Order: sequence, then C-alpha cells, then structure tokens
Amino acid sequence: MKLAYYTKKDWLIIGLLLPPVIILVNYCIFGKRYFSGAAIFWWSTFLSGGFGLLSWYLQIIIALIMNARYPRYNQTIRRVLTSMALYVLVTVVTVVMVFVLYDRVHFFQYELNVWHMVLAALSSAGASILAASFHEGVAFYEKWKKVTDEAEQLKKENLQTQLESLKAQVNPHFLFNSLNSLSSLISEDPTKAEKFLDEMCKVYRYLLRNNEDDLAPLWVEMQFIQSYYHLLKTRYGESLFLEVDIPDELVWYRIPSLTLQMLVENAVKHNMMLKDRPLQIFITTVTGPRLVVSNNLQRKKRISSNKVGLNNIVKKYKLLKQDDIIVQEDEKTFAVVVPLIKVEEEAPV
Repeated sequence: MKLAYYTKKDWLIIGLLLPPVIILVNYCIFGKRYFSGAAIFWWSTFLSGGFGLLSWYLQIIIALIMNARYPRYNQTIRRVLTSMALYVLVTVVTVVMVFVLYDRVHFFQYELNVWHMVLAALSSAGASILAASFHEGVAFYEKWKKVTDEAEQLKKENLQTQLESLKAQVNPHFLFNSLNSLSSLISEDPTKAEKFLDEMCKVYRYLLRNNEDDLAPLWVEMQFIQSYYHLLKTRYGESLFLEVDIPDELVWYRIPSLTLQMLVENAVKHNMMLKDRPLQIFITTVTGPRLVVSNNLQRKKRISSNKVGLNNIVKKYKLLKQDDIIVQEDEKTFAVVVPLIKVEEEAPV
C-alpha cells in the first residue's frame, strides 16, 4: 500500500525536523538522564519517534483533506489557518499522550511533570508550524511548476493544432481548389466571386492567428465555420450541407480554438459527397452543456486516418482540466461531443 503524501519533499522535511523535536521532548521528560545510558536513550527515542511519525502522518492526511475542501486560490488563507490549528492540536495531543503514557507505565521510573509537559508541547507545536510552513512553501512551488508546465504544454498543443490546420488547409491542393473556384466565379458571377474572396480571406486570417488564444467564444468559432463552409459549399455544391442550431444563451461559452474547423474538416475528409447522397453535417448542443458535431456516415474506402485532429482536441481538453470528449459511432452516424467551457466574465450584461 502506497502512503499518501502532500508534497514530494515530505520525507526530507520530516527527516530534518523530527529528530531535533524527539530529542527535545525526551530531554523535557528525562532531563540529563536521557543521555545517561544507551537503554533509556534508544528506547525513549524509538517510542517517541513512533508517536512523532504517527502525528506527522495524521498532519499529512489533514493537509490533503483541507486541500480538497478548500482548493481555490482565494481560499488559501482559510485553508492554511485551519490546517495550522489542526496541526498544533494533533501535535499537542501527541506530546501529552507520550508524557501521560510514560507516567502511567513508569517508563524508566518517570513521574509526570506538568511544567515540562507544557514546555515540550509548546516547543513541538512551534516545530509543527515550522514544518507546515515548509510543506506549504514546497506545495506552492510544486503547484506553480505544474501549472507552468501545463501552460507550456498547452501552448505547444496550440502550435501543433495550428500547424496541422495549416497543413490541412493552406496546402497546394486546398489553395489550388480555392483559386480555381474563384477563377470560375470571376467569369461566371463576379458578385459571387467577390463574396467568395471575402470569405476566403476571413478563413485564412483566422487560421493564421488562431494560436493567440487557447479558447475562443463559440460565436466566434461559429462565424469562422460559416466562412469555411462557404468555401466548401462553393466547391461541393449540393453534395454538402451544414446545419447549425445553437441556443443564444450558449454562444458565449468557449471551446478550444479551431475545434469546429477540425471536426467539420474531419467529416469532409473521410466521407463521400454525392448529389444523390449529400454529406450532412449538424452542429447542435445537448445538456451539460456540450457541443455535438455529427454527420451521416458514408466513409471513403481508401482514406487512412491518423486521427491527429481528434487527438489534438482530446489533449487540449485534458490540459484545460475539462471533461473528456465523447466519440459516438454507429452504422449511420458519426458524432463528436465536446464540453462547452463557461467563462463568467465574458458573458454579456
């Protein structure tokens, strides 16, 4: 069974602070007799050390409970003060138990001295507060380092997402197809060509700057996906349909940048699109709240998938400490369900 721990330096801290406290408590009990013989020294050190380790481990459990009960940053002072009070209580009770036990069993002819017991309890309580301060300092550093590492990892994931998006969209084939569609529209319908060029600029502008923020408001992603869909619709015509049904109260929720683009692009890439069997993509929501991107399933036979897009989304949600995404598939439908993230300060007045 693996023992619980509060920080990775627990044993180092207790190894430095517990021995002096044990010696001090035993000196308060026996005075100079503590050092008068090997038997009294080692037996009293062993027994009081056992009580000390038990007291320390109880304090670790308290720290874990308090950390779970008051996890937020604005609860730090309340958590620390409550923990400190409990640490002192446990320490004082432990010291009193040692004194009383030694007196009851006449351990090496010991007789209780209340003043010495109070002195030992106060000294041990001070050492407990010092140890707790070290623990909190180390815990704060470890949490800060973890948050910093996760932020750096999230930044890398964002850059990877951007790279994959650019590979998927800003490549010769996509650019050629877009320019080819634009060229045809210029001669056939200049008004549509102008609209197509405007939407194309919006798509590329968004793709190139998507790494500026980890999260994007849902309404921003919806605007982008409409521009992206315009380009796809111009190319595939009646073979592709997109339907969006998002309640107004959810548009200020957030999702990782380019999530919608990756999911729509994934559907287009892996499914056949025919006029008599069009690909139909639906973007809706369910309770949670969660966003659902689904499509009718009509897979291409020779398309291999490394699932880079889905894996990027999964990694982002894990780094953001959100619920996992859900992939649902049956014979007719493929759907990806992603959590919507609420940011209170971004909600409209």
